Amino acid sequence: MNSPLDDAGFLPFKLDLVGRRVLWLQFDAAQRREAAFLDDRALPANAQGGWMPLDAMPARASDAIAPADAIFHIGHCGSTLLSRLLDSWPHVQGLREPLPLRTLAEAWPEVQQPQSRLSSAQAAQLLRALWSRWSQPLPPQTRSVVKATSSCNGLIVPLLELQPPMRAVLLDMPLRPYLATLLKSPASVLDAAAAAGERLRDLHARGYLGKDADGVALHALTLPQQCAMGWLAERVRFDAIARGEHGARVVRLDFDALLAQPVEQLHRVVAHLGLDPAGLDDAMASPAWGRYSKAQTHGYSRDDRAHDLALALQRHAAEIAEGEAWVEVLLQRHPSLRAAATG
Repeated sequence: MNSPLDDAGFLPFKLDLVGRRVLWLQFDAAQRREAAFLDDRALPANAQGGWMPLDAMPARASDAIAPADAIFHIGHCGSTLLSRLLDSWPHVQGLREPLPLRTLAEAWPEVQQPQSRLSSAQAAQLLRALWSRWSQPLPPQTRSVVKATSSCNGLIVPLLELQPPMRAVLLDMPLRPYLATLLKSPASVLDAAAAAGERLRDLHARGYLGKDADGVALHALTLPQQCAMGWLAERVRFDAIARGEHGARVVRLDFDALLAQPVEQLHRVVAHLGLDPAGLDDAMASPAWGRYSKAQTHGYSRDDRAHDLALALQRHAAEIAEGEAWVEVLLQRHPSLRAAATG
């Protein structure tokens, strides 16, 4: 077996910072295309590969490999569908939610703290090395688009800094349908709650809360309020990135707008990523529109989504109102925060 470092068929599959090692596994093109999550749910039968020391990661990316572009998002907002639509371009390799990126994102806020297992330089080198491999598609594909997990948004700016040609899509949706989408699934609520700590830390760090900052604490928020706070924090983060020095390399996308105006909104994404617009017809004809994106064997059309959303809006009206009210109080106190949240 070739060394995973020399064979594009292998992907970094798990990152163990305690053991300072990386698990490399072999994935063929069909396995990559099928996977909604590159984690244990995607493990091939009789997987080929093994653990290698972290220090074996290459020091720098090959200049011959164009950095992968990326989809970042707030969670449960159609990112898997968008990723599968981009699979319609035959030269594009879509990779969805590689687990090591999530592991590194969880470690990133502590990188400059004494308890960090990585120095700042080591963390940057590791992020660059991981992204380099995810950027290397299997022939005949020539480029990659990585869909990150929603908890990885703290890596957007570091990646843009480390990968100058890279471009990114920042995907979200309005607050009310976002809350309804989360609240109809207890697992989705827990996902949002698990990400709430990092999101609240980022919101505090941006300075919009002023003297009210001490009163906005995670332990004081109900689950609906935590979901709403996470939405607000990500809207503010996306706004800051879009207005910042890397703003020309990101495009904001609203999932509701994508459903309502698919050709127009997909054209914006395609133009931003430099894809051939002739592929739009294939993307519009993609079977992904009528399937549940995370499990392609299940039918799930736009009408199905609208029906489920209407039921959730009715069944969870009180919790949705609670989350909306919490956000509105904060926006009334801080007009600059409202401007950032509305983009």
